[in-house]
This record gives sequence, C-alpha cells and structure tokens, in this order.
Amino acid sequence: MEKNIKFSANVILVDVSFLDETVSNIKSFLAERLGRELPDMDLSAWFTCLALDAGLREGDNEIQVLLVHDGEMPVLPHCCPANLKELDGMACRTSLGELVFSCVNTAGMVTSADLFLDLMNLALDSADVKRLALVPFHRLYADRVEEELRKFFDKKEEKGEADCQALYFMMAAPQTPVPCVCDSVLYSLSHVLGVQPEEL
Repeated sequence: MEKNIKFSANVILVDVSFLDETVSNIKSFLAERLGRELPDMDLSAWFTCLALDAGLREGDNEIQVLLVHDGEMPVLPHCCPANLKELDGMACRTSLGELVFSCVNTAGMVTSADLFLDLMNLALDSADVKRLALVPFHRLYADRVEEELRKFFDKKEEKGEADCQALYFMMAAPQTPVPCVCDSVLYSLSHVLGVQPEEL
C-alpha cells in the first residue's frame, strides 16, 4: 500500500461489494414490503447523507470518497451512476461542498477487506484527515474493523494525542463497544431510495 497517499480533511471509505449487495437486498425487500417500485440509488445523494451523519455541514468542503473493490471496475445495477469506471476521478458539487470520487482496486494483491483496513489505518494516522466515515462489508470482515479501531484509539489515548473524528456505519449495532461513533447505514440508504422513516 502506498504510504504517501494524499487524503482530504473529510474521507468516506466504502467497500463496493457491501454497497452492491446491500442496496440490492434493501431495495428488493422494501419494494415488496411497501408494494411499490423504488428508484435506483443516487450515489452522490447517499454520500451527502453519510457526510451529514458524520457531522459535516454546508460550506466549501472537499469530501474524498474512496470506493474499494477487488476486480474489474464493477457495475452497480441499482445505483446511479451504475458504472464506477465513469465515476472514478470525477467530482460533483453538493450543498456541503465538492465530492471527489476515487475507485481503489486490490489489483489481485490483497483482499478487499485487507485493502479497506490498510486505507482506514492510513487515514486514521493522517494529520490531514479530520473526519472519517467507514462503510465496510460486515459479512466478510467479521470484527476486523472493530479490532483495528480499538487498537488505534487505545494507542492514541495512551499518547494523549488528538484524534480524527471517526464514524462507523453498520447494519446492526456492534456486539462490543467500539471507541468511535457508530450509526446505522439503513436510514441513509432508505432515505435516498425514497422511503419515509414511518414506513420502516
């Protein structure tokens, strides 16, 4: 992993496999439950929701979105844009600032979980990163993200160093305490799919 990677002050780190599987499952489940067809998920709208959940507010912010995947540039059938190749290297303006997209490939060298954790640790260690939102693939990662977060923040606490603000998005609450803010990813996904809170 390249150690001198340049990070923005605000970083959203997402495992594409989690995004693909979860959006497909949630969209299918909610459409059946609500008895209506749901739209494809607008990725820029969802990343804006994640940034809001992470505490970012309107302004001229740069939000770096790192999309981790483990093969050819994937196509996400229930997202817009669906083709990540078209999204890679692009940027768009939102009320919070500018979203800048980068797709990061494992290149067959490591698993997507290993790459995600490497990028997470580099971002946590970076003096440039002030806010880090994490969306791993929980089904494949098991407790690895929680373990790495505990190690990192335990070391920071021992040294009395200032931490970047980390927010860990999950489908369900962690089984044991994690030393950062945890939030459900379901609400932002449902919101972008046009589902009202009272319908959940």
